[in-house]
Amino acid sequence: MEDRFQPLDNEEVVSVDNNDKIISDSMFTSGQMVSAIEMISRNLPNANKDKIGKWFNEGIKGKTLKLGAKGWQQGKFRIKVTLEFCPDEPEIEETSARNEPEISQPESPLDDLRQRINQENQPENQ
Repeated sequence: MEDRFQPLDNEEVVSVDNNDKIISDSMFTSGQMVSAIEMISRNLPNANKDKIGKWFNEGIKGKTLKLGAKGWQQGKFRIKVTLEFCPDEPEIEETSARNEPEISQPESPLDDLRQRINQENQPENQ
């Protein structure tokens, strides 16, 4: 199945059911949610603050064993918080400009050519 989730901009408004909210309001911006999650990480006991800060900023050294890999891969891990959205129905694309008059297209691309041929074959003195 195709992953249709897209990250939201910080100013986009989000609304969730009261039962599902994890911050004080059920309506908030994406940026407010990200800030709340980052604030939670900063409010951990002092012993963990530096560790959590590294997870969110420069990253921490570690290794991972990915599916299909031949062994452990060394690198860094970093937590990046984004809020994503997947619409229930795809958005309908709008026409290019609503105020412009609609240009009627011939029923067939050959209609213009037929009209020219007919005009050329008509006697001039009719």
